[in-house]
Amino acid sequence: MFDRALVSRVVIGALTVAALTYGWMTSYPDNVNLSYGVPLRWGTHQLITIAGPVDTWRVDLLALLIDLLVWVALLILIPEIVKPKSA
Repeated sequence: MFDRALVSRVVIGALTVAALTYGWMTSYPDNVNLSYGVPLRWGTHQLITIAGPVDTWRVDLLALLIDLLVWVALLILIPEIVKPKSA
């Protein structure tokens, strides 16, 4: 009924968007950060320091590029792996 390659592309595409936008909070006694990126952390948004509230972003472009390459490679390779074999 459904093409497995198309379904896998949609699923991997959704996982790519989720992995690049997922953020988790790290709280230390004098520091609160939101970090972004799976498998590599490419962005950190610093919210609070010991001196008070701040709004600082740190973006690692190389980690972002590697994350994008990993997820796009998965987006291309996985549908080829699950594609049904022709007789």
